[in-house]
Amino acid sequence: MGKVTSEKLNRSGSSHAGRTIRVLASEGFYGAGRLSAVGRVIFNALYTFAQKGNPAEFSFSELSERYNVSYSSVARQMKRALGANFKRGDRACTYELKDLPPAPARYFYIPDWLRFAQFPSGEETTDLTNDQIEVLAYILHQNKHVKFWNRSQAGIARDLEVAPSTVSAAIAALEKLNLITVKISTARSRCANHYEHAFYVPNNTALQEARENTLTHLKAISRAARDADGRTERERFYEARRALANSHADLVRKKLGTDLTEIERQIGLLELQIAKAQHEARLTEAAALIERRLETSRAMHDFLADHGYTEEDLAPRWICPDCHDTGWRIKDGKPCGCFSPGGTP
Repeated sequence: MGKVTSEKLNRSGSSHAGRTIRVLASEGFYGAGRLSAVGRVIFNALYTFAQKGNPAEFSFSELSERYNVSYSSVARQMKRALGANFKRGDRACTYELKDLPPAPARYFYIPDWLRFAQFPSGEETTDLTNDQIEVLAYILHQNKHVKFWNRSQAGIARDLEVAPSTVSAAIAALEKLNLITVKISTARSRCANHYEHAFYVPNNTALQEARENTLTHLKAISRAARDADGRTERERFYEARRALANSHADLVRKKLGTDLTEIERQIGLLELQIAKAQHEARLTEAAALIERRLETSRAMHDFLADHGYTEEDLAPRWICPDCHDTGWRIKDGKPCGCFSPGGTP
């Protein structure tokens, strides 16, 4: 298995079917003190993609976009994580695990789609915080692997290495969004007892619906982005071709300078005057202007010949005669077959 690069991160993100490991370990695994929710997101992302001694090669902006956190938060938390558990490689964005076991003894997975999901909340929708995502993913994991799993909020807090109040707030929010149902043997007061065991039953129907909606939305965004990238690549391709086709004429005009510019200006002005005279049926004046236009054209011909050029040197040298490097065929206006994605003009 070779180096894990940002391309893998992006591929996984395109489908949003990826997942990251959330480590369950004794206190101190994340270094001195506790990491914030954002810090745990970034740490576990790198931990997921940097297993078996392989370096992880991601930029801050890639992590920011993938895990829906600000660039400054990524930079700040990475600095702390790097100082505690990672060493930075020779390249700017290469990270290697340092003094950590190759695989955690206890962990669960956090599906990436949860970070992009929107859930109904009254007349609006809301997304989940990082703390809520961790707690929900942990509950989903335990219900999948342990029959009749129950735990106190304080116990969940110990497992996740977070404060009991963080777990309590997350569970209350998840209940309000109808993503889980909390069942305990005795009636709860308004302020729940953190040490009272309870069953946390996921609302699988709501979660499955949210997952399908999220993946449909994200796939549409990815498709639109790919289409936009394709259009941009095509535009850049033909823009470069047109620049190349005009390069010789631009060089000639630059060499001949203002003298040529003045002759071309006179010809352009005469053509406008001819068109106006013909439109207004001033035929005698139009004939005189046409004669002046011919004289000026002969003057330009002689001027170019004196410098070793012809009128053809002022015209574009189209690479593709069918579309004149526009991407659309002149004869029927259909897309031209000369486009070469990833190719040179």
